[in-house]
Amino acid sequence: MKIESFKYKRRFVIGDIHGCNKTLKRLIKIINFQKDDILFFLGDYINKGIDSYGVIEFLLNLKNNNYQVFFVRGNHEQEFLENISKDDPISNFYYAKEYNCQNLFTIDGFVKSEVVDFLNQTEFYFEIEDYFLVHAGFNFNSLHFLDDINSMLYIRNWKIDEEKLKGKNVIFGHQPTELSKIFSAIKNRKNKIPLDNGCVYRYRNFNKNNQLGRLCCLELNSNWLYFIQNIDEVRQFAK
Repeated sequence: MKIESFKYKRRFVIGDIHGCNKTLKRLIKIINFQKDDILFFLGDYINKGIDSYGVIEFLLNLKNNNYQVFFVRGNHEQEFLENISKDDPISNFYYAKEYNCQNLFTIDGFVKSEVVDFLNQTEFYFEIEDYFLVHAGFNFNSLHFLDDINSMLYIRNWKIDEEKLKGKNVIFGHQPTELSKIFSAIKNRKNKIPLDNGCVYRYRNFNKNNQLGRLCCLELNSNWLYFIQNIDEVRQFAK
């Protein structure tokens, strides 16, 4: 989906949130997001963190109050839509327990209607004047890479095809990337910029060097990276 972004005062992109609602709200305050700005989210709003529903509720509130916000679909949104059941609350219970997203469902085990409505309105990618914005990346080995939805949701270790990009760069999430590598890609204006610092992984054992655990936001006009460490309570999760 193509969006004209240059007409807005500032242009922001935020990486994977994964239910970290308090952290998201704090970051929005830090960047002082205004109605004459535009903000793109790169997907994975739900699962793993403690407040998936709170994230969706906050994002919908921004949209309903006429803030210019646009939502890419992540693999966790896609998997949710594919796996939740309209008539099997037991199946939903086990899904919610596995991904720590119980508050996306009613007390009876049925998915909240506003959740499905929000997820169904997300886009697989956005194209603006100087960037492609996508959750996982693109399969440039495909003749029609903008039709390869599965790759946009799941691909890893992909390579840029500058000819197909026609001078534009790609900003993506999906794959937790050390903060130093994110800084390097932005500073050197690479044509492939990761923006997922694994916000939800702040308290995981494998984050021993403290290179993960932040929610990141890139302002495109200034090429400035904003970030905040996860301030949400994080429970143990399976995946």
